[in-house]
Amino acid sequence: MFSPATIAFAVAAVVFALSGFLSNGFIAAVILREWTKSRSLASNEQLLLSLAASNFWATALLSPFYINATLRDYSISEIFLLPGLYLLATFVIMSRFWFTAWLCFFYCIKIVNSTHFLFLWCKLRILWLIPRFLAGSLFCSFLFSLFVLQITSRQAKSNITVNITNTTEVKSLKHTVNTFEAFFLAVGSGCPLLVVLLCSILVVASLCRHVCRIAGKDSHGRNLQTEAHIKAAWTVLSLLLLYVSYYAAQTLSIVVTLGKDDGTLVAMVRMVYPSAQASILMLVNPKLKQAAMQMLQRAKV
Repeated sequence: MFSPATIAFAVAAVVFALSGFLSNGFIAAVILREWTKSRSLASNEQLLLSLAASNFWATALLSPFYINATLRDYSISEIFLLPGLYLLATFVIMSRFWFTAWLCFFYCIKIVNSTHFLFLWCKLRILWLIPRFLAGSLFCSFLFSLFVLQITSRQAKSNITVNITNTTEVKSLKHTVNTFEAFFLAVGSGCPLLVVLLCSILVVASLCRHVCRIAGKDSHGRNLQTEAHIKAAWTVLSLLLLYVSYYAAQTLSIVVTLGKDDGTLVAMVRMVYPSAQASILMLVNPKLKQAAMQMLQRAKV
């Protein structure tokens, strides 16, 4: 018999999963509709579509595992003994992190004014860079996932005939899984996080310089530029805060030996990520925001 807390966590997990499906599916549908109309996608729309697709598939792959984890004391080896699932989950999550980093990079390049040669080069070639960054992220994520798959498959074969209820084997397998997760934390999550952090610092510093420069002056053009700075700063800082929360949950699950309730809370943080990121993207993108308002108005009629 499940406790009330366990049932509440399970219901919350289902709600987060559905919201992740709906919100990211909505973003993908809006961008794809614009693509069919204009026959082309702007750089920011390519990033939004990539993020929505990766969040959608991350929710589809990981939600059943997390929901199952809230209902019973799952064995640590269950997802580890499914190399295909581990491959897809690693690929999707790592791709999502890099897509987030490139979205922050896009805002940084578009907003920040700098005379540095490399910065000017990126600004002039941003339309050329973004598709290649996306393709490169997919390729690197795939190679990293194959590396993880090779190791996990080898470990799975060595444990497939082992009685997982044996305490020694459970500890050994948990140690192996934590080693892979720590490596992913440092390489797969840490590198994109550094890009997001750097872009956030540059955008906020540019906003501060801009506000100081126009202090005491009142110009409509400057006001519009200030609004663009503020929107970009709010976006990258929101994405950074969300990313850091997810990263902290990853770190906590590896460093600390979690009980069932603590592990469930960490799973909740991971599950809320797709819908929270989709909400941020819809708030800052005019097309997505307008489409959402139109859908709400139709629902009221």
